[in-house]
Amino acid sequence: MSLRSLIKRTLGPFIRLSAPHPRSLSPALWGLGLTPKGMLSLGPHDLEALAVRYGTPLHVLDASRLRSNIEALGGLDVFYSYKTNPVPAILKRLHDLGAGAEVISEMELDLALRLGVPAGRIIYNGPAKSGRSLRTAISQRILLLNLNHREELPRVVAISRETGCRVRLGIRVNCSTGWSAQFGTPIAGGAALSLFEEALSIPDIELAGLHSHRGELIHNAQALDTFLNELLAFADTLHARLGWSPEILDLGGSLAIPTVKPMSSWDIRRSQTFGIEVGGPDVDAQLAVGEYAAAIRSKVAEHYRRAGRKAPRIVVELGRALTGSAQLLMTRVVTTRAAADSPAMAVLDAGISLASIMRHERHQIFMASRPVTDQLQPYRLVGPICQPGDVISNSVRLPELHSGDLLAIMDSGAYFESDSTVFSFPRPGTLVVAGSEVHLARRAETLDDVISRDTV
Repeated sequence: MSLRSLIKRTLGPFIRLSAPHPRSLSPALWGLGLTPKGMLSLGPHDLEALAVRYGTPLHVLDASRLRSNIEALGGLDVFYSYKTNPVPAILKRLHDLGAGAEVISEMELDLALRLGVPAGRIIYNGPAKSGRSLRTAISQRILLLNLNHREELPRVVAISRETGCRVRLGIRVNCSTGWSAQFGTPIAGGAALSLFEEALSIPDIELAGLHSHRGELIHNAQALDTFLNELLAFADTLHARLGWSPEILDLGGSLAIPTVKPMSSWDIRRSQTFGIEVGGPDVDAQLAVGEYAAAIRSKVAEHYRRAGRKAPRIVVELGRALTGSAQLLMTRVVTTRAAADSPAMAVLDAGISLASIMRHERHQIFMASRPVTDQLQPYRLVGPICQPGDVISNSVRLPELHSGDLLAIMDSGAYFESDSTVFSFPRPGTLVVAGSEVHLARRAETLDDVISRDTV
């Protein structure tokens, strides 16, 4: 017996007994109900019936929740992050609800224009903008082209002169918390101030925006307040040193989904080794969309009132906070198998190729095809791929599972579809449920789709 197995067998029972009881979340948090037979439903639609009609795996988007998430922003000017969930039918719904497009690539820029998004409702970010996309963005006069780093500036200026169009530029800066690496220019050390000074000296540029994207998720009011304080202080520095104030204050995204819990390395290790379930987050302690919007409006307005300057236009680039909770992934149990010293396994028809973000995020999983009872047992949920890393959850308590049971993985509307891959299995379709109507927004992939670009 290996040392790992010995530790698991010896210490496992004691560690599992001492672990806190995992928090489970209610289906009502997502607006899900129950049919008369006790099965999960979305509005008037039985999820099992949808799965039978359209097959599994299957993404299901709730259009009413999408609308309520947008409405909760209370008038904040939102530009949806295309990379979060790039299904054209969903993007079109967001645009119809008033959202602009935040894009990070030539493909996403082309998609926004093809969907009819006005140039004045497009923001272009990213560290690797192609020459063709820069020409398109500048000649179309999009709302804001955000400079990622100083070395981009000569390229942008050259293309602006080549096209004869004055570029509307923003500059992405990094605060002391959040992402840095290949993204943005740091405020600390003066690099960001120097870049603004250089950009202001170039007549071909219309410097319009100050942009920052925290990257690290914003779970509470304190994290948001710290981020805003630093960015607004830098805006004061720009005014005092360079006499410049932003027309647009672009606050990026990074608002967390209240019902999703990021897993620490310790959470993951305990779950993998001892089968300890990672419980759900304390939803009441998370920053809701409406609270986020109210805090931003109040903070920025008060700051500029005290400074005696005109407040800039505030835009946000939310992604997960808008579509994350509006979508779920349905998957069936293919088979189950017992395990000697760990939770029993349930093999699903959806794996990590469709849900890679679940390697480090805890998502609520519900039984959808049978009434839920109090008799729960731990399962290790694995996918269909012949790869040991194809694990949806190392431990989750569910009713006794059988072949054919339908499960619902919640909050699949952020980085499930965009980060999915074809790994021995084609990708699933996407339904949009709007009241009594059901629309197949994206059909399931076929073998012909997968090999359509190939020649033999």
